Formats: sequence, structure tokens, C-alpha cells
Amino acid sequence: MKKICIISADPNFWGGVSLYTWNVINSLKRLTDYELLWIYRGDKTRIYKKNQVTFVELGSSGQYPLNEILFNFKVKKFLEKNHFDVINSHAIWGFWMAFYKRKNKQEIIHTYHGSTYHFFKSHFKRQDLFKKLESYLSMILGFVMEKPPWKRADKIICVSEHVKRELTGLYGGRKNISIISASIDLKKFKLRNKNISKKKVNLNKNRWYGLYVGRGGFWTKGLDRVVKISEEIYKKDENYRLLIVGADKDKVKYLINRKFAISLPPQSRDVLPYYYNSSDIFFNLSRYEGGNPTFSTGEAMASGCLVVCSKSSEQEIIENGENGLILENFDEKDAKKIIDLLKNKRKRERIIKNSTKTIKNFLLKNRGENTLVH
Repeated sequence: MKKICIISADPNFWGGVSLYTWNVINSLKRLTDYELLWIYRGDKTRIYKKNQVTFVELGSSGQYPLNEILFNFKVKKFLEKNHFDVINSHAIWGFWMAFYKRKNKQEIIHTYHGSTYHFFKSHFKRQDLFKKLESYLSMILGFVMEKPPWKRADKIICVSEHVKRELTGLYGGRKNISIISASIDLKKFKLRNKNISKKKVNLNKNRWYGLYVGRGGFWTKGLDRVVKISEEIYKKDENYRLLIVGADKDKVKYLINRKFAISLPPQSRDVLPYYYNSSDIFFNLSRYEGGNPTFSTGEAMASGCLVVCSKSSEQEIIENGENGLILENFDEKDAKKIIDLLKNKRKRERIIKNSTKTIKNFLLKNRGENTLVH
């Protein structure tokens, strides 16, 4: 039996990295000769088993980035005491490789979900001087923490071509790099009747809706851009509403206190599909993303939303006017583009049809085998 260790995000937090990891694990579960263990940073140290996976939570207190550095050293210590045939770390949780001595016949794989350096570089456009300084220091730290996996792992996985380009630009070229993008569960996220879906989540069937989904990093995720363009849409049609799912209401209250904005708490994976199905537009106006597509973008495409992306989100699978819209200004002119497209039934249906066809290439299938077994 092959023993596999995955070092990733909190499995109980439904963010992009954890969803990606769950997809890998759920794919591997179909096989019978693998033992799976998932290590993540938490508030306390404990080991428990659930759904045929052993979870190891390593308590690492303190503020970022000290808690992440401490976690990486705890991971190193754990790996030294236990043997695994394959180790797959994710994101910044591969820094332990800088100090780890590889064991005999052990394969190490690292998955980059983005470039921390470029993520924080995007924050330089913020007006707050303290935020700019904080971002600069975080860029340096990110560069240091993400370099060891690039140099020491046997195999590198990037979730998109642009992440590969960013990392190659930072650390130079290397062999054995694979692009494995997010995969979408097309059994859960699919076309459904809009009015039935609205009834399911108690939305007004006579209104039309834009949708934003995101739990954290609302500046990076471009929530301000979504509110800005939604305000322009609302000026043209007061029957429009913006659904904001998952954002911390206390943190973004000043931003979303608008007549057209409806703030909703994070939704379960069983309920979330109905919000996609109820919505006419899905907004991904991020200033930086790693995935191509991001999970939310892919889920929206599979659900029949008109996907509207920012150029800076670099959703490489989106072709402007073919399977979605790509915007840059988020102003009155861009709002008119959206409204005009929605009114043009033939063009709108063609784009959505192309969108659902495109996302079928990202079916949740054999993801684990492609990632960890070769």
C-alpha cells in the first residue's frame, strides 16, 4: 500500500486550495491501495479520521506570517518521524523542504495555486501607505517561502499557465512541470430552471441578479469593482440586485451598504448551486487569481451564468464575447455592455452555450491519479 501525505489548507474551509485538494482525494478514493493523510494548520494539535482520510491538525498560534513559518517547521518534524511514499504540499506550505532531508524512494510533489509574490504585488495599487509597506514585506517573504519547493520538489504542478510563467520568471526554468487546473463537479453544478432555483433560495422571481462569491480578501477579489459596476447597472434598471455571498459583512459594510446589494453568509456546497442557477451574471473582477478557471468561475459557467471577468483575473479559458465578457473599467460603458448583451437573447444564449461547453473539459475525473500517480 502506497502512503500519501498531503499538506494543504484547512479541509473544513471551502476555499479554492481546500476544494482542489478534496478533488484530488476524492479521485484517489476510487483506488484501494492508497493510504491518505492530510496535514493542515489549525488552532490545536490533533489527529482524527474521517471519510477514510486521516487528518493531522498542527496547532500554530500567532499572527501571519509567523504562524505559517512555525507550521512549516512542525510539518518538517512530523515528516521526519513518519514515512510516506509520496508527499504533496500546496501553496506556501512547502517551505519545510528548505530544511528537510528526503528519505529513500520518496517522491515530493508541490502544487502552486498562485504566486504569493505577485499576489502581494497587486496590492501596491491600494492607497493606504501602511498596506503598501505590509505588501512589500509580504512579497519578500512570499518569494523566500515559495522558492524551496521550486528547487527541491521532484514534480511541480501549477494550476494555470500564467502561474507557471510567474514562477519561472521568479525562480528560473526547471523540468517536470505540469498544468492541472481546477476541476468542476458537473453533477452538482449544472443547468437548472431559474424560477425553481429562485424559489429554493427565496429570491424574487421578478428580479434579475448579479452574483459575487468570496469569503476573504475582498480587495483582491475585486468586490469594490463589482459594487461599482452594479451601481451603474442599477441606475439603468432598478429591478437589478447584487447577491454577495460569503463576504464578512462587518468588514465590507461601508462598501456594500447600497439599495441593490444583498449580503448573504457563506452557503453550503449543497445550497450554493441554486444561487448560481438563480443569477443572470456572475462577477469575477479580481485583481489577482491563480486558477484557470477559479472554482467559482467554473461553477458559474457550468450553471449557465453569463460570466463577467476582469482582465487582471487572467481567466485564460474565457474568450471575450465568445464564452464570457472581459472588462477593464467597470464603469457606465461596461454596465451598458452587460445590459445590452442580456437583452440580446440570441447572443446571450450563444455565449452561455459556449461557456457550458468549455467547462466540460474540466470535469472532475482522474484528478488524483493525474496529480499523484504516474
